[in-house]
Amino acid sequence: MKKFLALAIVAVMLIAFAGCGNQAGNQNSAKEPDAGAAKEKIAYVLCETGDTYSQGLGTYFKDAFEKAGGKVIFESFPKDTADFTSYLLKATQEKAAVIFAPNSTEVAGFLLTQAADKGIEIPILAGDTWESSVILNNVKGTDSVVYCSTFFDENDKSGPAAAFVSGFKAWLKEDNVRLTNNGGNDIVAAVSALGFDTYNTAYAAIEKALAEKGDKLTSVDVATALWGLDIKDAVTGSIKFNKNGDAIKDSAYIKRAGQEGFEFVKVQTVANEDEQGKAAEYKSAGIALEGNKINVGVYQPLSGKNGAGGKQELLGIQYAHSLKPTIKVGDTEYEVVLDVQDNGS
Repeated sequence: MKKFLALAIVAVMLIAFAGCGNQAGNQNSAKEPDAGAAKEKIAYVLCETGDTYSQGLGTYFKDAFEKAGGKVIFESFPKDTADFTSYLLKATQEKAAVIFAPNSTEVAGFLLTQAADKGIEIPILAGDTWESSVILNNVKGTDSVVYCSTFFDENDKSGPAAAFVSGFKAWLKEDNVRLTNNGGNDIVAAVSALGFDTYNTAYAAIEKALAEKGDKLTSVDVATALWGLDIKDAVTGSIKFNKNGDAIKDSAYIKRAGQEGFEFVKVQTVANEDEQGKAAEYKSAGIALEGNKINVGVYQPLSGKNGAGGKQELLGIQYAHSLKPTIKVGDTEYEVVLDVQDNGS
């Protein structure tokens, strides 16, 4: 999904550059700009060295922006950097039209504070991890212009999203620890919605594999079942996977970090011709089911620079699990157990 998020952000920028209109509330671009809409425009991309998410999203953005005729200045900073002044000044000196900084919310805290202190007026863009109260706290009281792309809108009143938001907020408020892990408020982050859908996708695969294999189930059977899923009613849109195992998406929500919360800007669509992939040929027999307990591993950053977002994603997983803690196939009921581990990244 990293590639798609980058393409969606680039598409919005190109529409703005081409003068096709980008006012809040647009559901789609009436006309996609021709290649070359970014001609003579400069984007400054800032990523963390060694961070696969940051570097991957930054590279996808660079490729798409250059393909559209723009120029990209791509720089990387060492892990644990706290002073971004020189990078911000470089973006200003190069007359960048935008800064794309797909980094952790911890990095964002330093970057946005320093950008505001220096009076940087260049719009700063990022991916789904920036839909966080951490970003809102750093934007509040400043003139900073910050956008992010995501697959979920908390204010969507239709279908699965509305039901998820109301239920998730009520569940958060039942426990002060949950509220604390959510940033001390009941704002619904996109990563929580992704976590919710992730659990339900795993649940659907396990349920499908159990129906076919019963007590002969192995982890390979579950992995194989994932490839055949085509979920239409997920909170973040339909879910099925391409040959690389990436979710196939064709639209993203573009939002601006405002003084009172995230403001919906538009839904941006990008052509996606990916086809559903086929299950890989697994060389291992996998882990066999023992008894009626199914462990689902959750390897999540709960500490470190990505800890804030990791906790919010885990909350989405835990909420989904609270709604579906068991799977019944025939007369047999299986307990689903979350095995949560902190990867500390």
